[in-house]
Amino acid sequence: MLQRPQTLYLLGVFILSLFLFTGPIALFSIEGGETILKHSGVFDGVGERMDLATWPMTTLFVVITALAFLNIFFYRSRIRQMRICIFLILLNAGTMGMIFYYIAVAKNMLDDVPPLHRWRIVIPLILIILIYLAFRRIRRDELVVKAYDRIR
Repeated sequence: MLQRPQTLYLLGVFILSLFLFTGPIALFSIEGGETILKHSGVFDGVGERMDLATWPMTTLFVVITALAFLNIFFYRSRIRQMRICIFLILLNAGTMGMIFYYIAVAKNMLDDVPPLHRWRIVIPLILIILIYLAFRRIRRDELVVKAYDRIR
């Protein structure tokens, strides 16, 4: 059922997770310009990529985005939807840790230049909240169906 509130929450998760791919996660102001931490790597002021592989973070972003989109269409299997929601919450918690890890590594690479966090750093926290709200609605639907089956 694509008109249910949990579907709207999961659609919001999908759309917000796409914003993780659009711009910088953190900026580092140094003498030669700004160094940018994006999902695809660390880039200096000229646009050249620095030696820091961020492919695990990119892979995690792709998995979260794909699972959020696919979870919308599992509305006939509420148990599967709830399991995927729990998995997505754990993945987003890991994403938050990974983002802070890469910020710390980039900070150490740039001789302890303090980072300027961008708004994309709070997206995983917002995603966790939206997934939790979707999980509650899916669970409520499952309890209603079980109660209905019990009455028969």
